Amino acid sequence: MPAPSDNVLPKDQYQHYIPRFILRYFQDAQIRPRNKKERQKNFHKARKTGVDTDTIMMYDVTTQTLEPRPIGKVYGIVNMYRDGRNADNVDHLEQGLARLENDAARTIRNIHSAIEARQQEIRMKRKELETIRKFTYLMHYRRTSLVSSYFDENDPDNKPIREYLKNLRQKHNLQKKDDVWLFGLKYVLDTPHHKIVGTGEAIQERYGGPKGMAAMLATRVDPDIENFQAVDYTAMADANFLGIWEAAEDEEFVVGSNSFGLWEGAIDAIPGLHRLFIVSPKIALVLRQNLVRDPEMLNRIKAQAHTSSILIDIPMSGATSTYANYQPPPWRDSPGYLEEAGRALWKYRQTPEAQEDIFTFIPTRLTREQTYAVNQIILIHLSHDGNVTFASPNAMRKTLEHHLRSNRLPYAGESKYLVRSLLGLLSESVVPKGPNPLTSSALLPRSDVDIVLHSIANGTIEFHSDYDRAYRAYHLATDDVTKYNQSSSEIHQMTARAILRMKEILPPLPYAHRHMYFPFLSRNIVKELPKEESELFFALVGHQVDVLKVGPPGEDTLSRIKYGAAIIGFTHWLAENRPKVLIDLLSFWVKIVL
Repeated sequence: MPAPSDNVLPKDQYQHYIPRFILRYFQDAQIRPRNKKERQKNFHKARKTGVDTDTIMMYDVTTQTLEPRPIGKVYGIVNMYRDGRNADNVDHLEQGLARLENDAARTIRNIHSAIEARQQEIRMKRKELETIRKFTYLMHYRRTSLVSSYFDENDPDNKPIREYLKNLRQKHNLQKKDDVWLFGLKYVLDTPHHKIVGTGEAIQERYGGPKGMAAMLATRVDPDIENFQAVDYTAMADANFLGIWEAAEDEEFVVGSNSFGLWEGAIDAIPGLHRLFIVSPKIALVLRQNLVRDPEMLNRIKAQAHTSSILIDIPMSGATSTYANYQPPPWRDSPGYLEEAGRALWKYRQTPEAQEDIFTFIPTRLTREQTYAVNQIILIHLSHDGNVTFASPNAMRKTLEHHLRSNRLPYAGESKYLVRSLLGLLSESVVPKGPNPLTSSALLPRSDVDIVLHSIANGTIEFHSDYDRAYRAYHLATDDVTKYNQSSSEIHQMTARAILRMKEILPPLPYAHRHMYFPFLSRNIVKELPKEESELFFALVGHQVDVLKVGPPGEDTLSRIKYGAAIIGFTHWLAENRPKVLIDLLSFWVKIVL
């Protein structure tokens, strides 16, 4: 690509943090996959007409809407990788990523082909495996750019690295907010995998090995460390082994804007038992800690240590290796043999012959429950301004029903408020299986919510107070996930909008809440209130929701019932997550917190 002239600024580019080749796997199954020539034709047509048919379904958490979006305009940021410090080519990082993604896409296609052919084994050459390792690291690293605090020197989490960041900025003239992140991205893109790992391991040895390095990183990072990204990269590469998981038959993985490199599980409060990378509706690349690589060691740890993971029981074996031209040193029974063999293997890995080594993986086909568990981790970690994409509405619906029913993860509660409306939207659009979908009995439960809501609206079902009525309406729309419909979605949309807007104006929780969940702080609310207290409740909490402008209360009775139900949902969230705020809001006038 020619360098732009001095007087001409390059055009803005929408640059993806989830590559297009991954997003295309999530195109609706009803859309026939298109080859490169057809996609190019569609691209030129879209530029001419303004209508892009190369789309995926995307649920927007902020707006609580579900709609098809052009692949070219989702999961990205304008000029995300643009490097103003390189005047000759500001888009050199985007171009480097494109080359890496092309190589990774080829290997992931091979994984798909092998699994579709029901092959029991998947083979990769070392150069392919190193590409996947670098690709997964950079998918995680790209996600960090979305977290404003990641390289913020003033963030409490970054206290150990504060002096290092200041020194790095001064040494390399990294003045802008994103310069440190771009500097690290350039290093990883420009440096071969084995050289990054070699550099990282050499730095580790300088500080006393992995344990000494961990102690230093936890207290004060040496400001003079060069190539800190090599340390981070090596920590992920050396501490974990790679596995391939396949979604259960008739089930699919979902992908979220913040879902690449998510860690799951902990051993004795040390997090990161797994790292997840969803690369298609059927395939997940997973890193699992080497500590539990051996099945016997896994069983011993589960028996002796405190493990917290919903994925730990999924079987996963590491790859077996076949070296192209490596001969270990002759065996001898001496203390230094293992160290000598390790040095010999490291030296061999730097050679061109090593790139032809073969690694054989045995993929794991998950059960339905295990597939749901992976998706639950994705949904729990959706950011408040994030999005989620799926291929099949029916598979997404089943995942949501499982997530909303599940109580395995106590800290999952808030995420449920943000995705309930999606289940209602999907329940309206999913056509049930049967000889006659229009008369299938599977449709009947979907209308139960409306039947009862209309009975409440016309006075057939009476209540002592508006609070009692709103409480019943909210739980009618919430408790039975098999009966979600458009009406329940409307209630949950208003509830979620109230929560998101309230979080914007509330002071942040104490720092301890950032990394820990305190279930004993969660509270519930009463089911009934007398008429006078009900009126006070809506005058206080209802007014707060009015101020948040989550949707019109409506002029007809049914609309007012739905609005009141959303206020109850918002109140539940306050009681569970910010009970003191709710108590202060109601003061001594109304006591509803249990």
